Amino acid sequence: MITIKPAADPVSSNHKFGLALAGGGPLGGFYELGALCALEDHIEDISMNDLDIYVGVSSGAFLAAGLANGISLRKMVQIFIFDNQSLTPFNPDHFLQPAYRDYIVNLAKSPKLLTKTLLEWAKNPLKMGIVDLLENLGTALPTGVFNNKKLEHFLQSILTKHGQSNDFRELDKQLYIVACELNTGKIAGFGIGMNEDVPISKAVQASSALPGLYAPVNINGKYYVDGALRRTMNASAALKQDTQLLFAVNPIVPFSRAPESTKKGLESGGLPMVLSQTFRSIVQSRLKSGLDKYESLYPKADILLAEPDADDERLFASNLFSYSHRDELCDYAYQVTRQHLQKQQKQITPILKRHGLRLDLRKLKIKQRCLHDYMTDTQPVYGWRERLDESLTELEHNIKAG
Repeated sequence: MITIKPAADPVSSNHKFGLALAGGGPLGGFYELGALCALEDHIEDISMNDLDIYVGVSSGAFLAAGLANGISLRKMVQIFIFDNQSLTPFNPDHFLQPAYRDYIVNLAKSPKLLTKTLLEWAKNPLKMGIVDLLENLGTALPTGVFNNKKLEHFLQSILTKHGQSNDFRELDKQLYIVACELNTGKIAGFGIGMNEDVPISKAVQASSALPGLYAPVNINGKYYVDGALRRTMNASAALKQDTQLLFAVNPIVPFSRAPESTKKGLESGGLPMVLSQTFRSIVQSRLKSGLDKYESLYPKADILLAEPDADDERLFASNLFSYSHRDELCDYAYQVTRQHLQKQQKQITPILKRHGLRLDLRKLKIKQRCLHDYMTDTQPVYGWRERLDESLTELEHNIKAG
């Protein structure tokens, strides 16, 4: 659904628009890309490259960095979804390279650590339990299963080849990337006025370093991990800059199956399903809490937040870290967001109108429009009857809204 947070104290628009993108692993990034394509396709006279401020967390940081750099959604779909090798080679396996060096370093420590642990146990066998043994031996484990250095190198090549720059200070737009400093647990921002000398690709690498999956990223002697640990979306980074219309996408919501469903409960899916639901619930709770605060903190701002439906079983059953079927997922996100725009156009229309924007009602009426149509920009030619019908429909919406 699209959560609409209208301005509590609306004023004449300053036409300052922003975009905030949450995280959610590869699945989240592919979903966000499809949702953004639907928004751009069905809101007239707007390009996701022409906004003023971009904020990204984790996988959302990839897209925010690309858009702020002037890389179009169509080009990103070609690179990440349809794997257009002529643009930039995209190999998902590059993002799942085992952290061999960490394995070797920690393996070298294992004999000494094991000896030390056994000696401590021999001295106090009754006082040292299983948990104590595991805690001691746990330091021999690597800090991450995979190495995401290739991820940083790939993004660097994307930004320098297809964008403006890998330097925050050289962008025409404002870009903010959110990470978490490991040793303090505090939010770490990257952008103008905050760690602005750090390359954009390095900031994105830090923001997407999910603990356990990727090792913490060392930047100037400090270690950073996934920004989602502290902020789901961090929309306030854009709202603080007097943004009055904020588009946002959050791909991760807790699953809610209908009570009358005869299917087995989530507990039947084992630990992965339980952990997934737990993670999604924490993310959603934090996001909604932030949205409620924005109403009083930023009363002049309108927020349109696109999310999957809570009962979307297809999306919930998908692996958060899977790269397979990404073309189907991106198109699915496009279709879902498009359906939300169709169902909620009466509520969305007055929000957009305040900022000089409007929905493309002709495209919304097309039953079979898909991501491929957006990519090729194919649409039927409309005659005067269709245009008159569109004008009357818009007039009716305005009368009801007024």
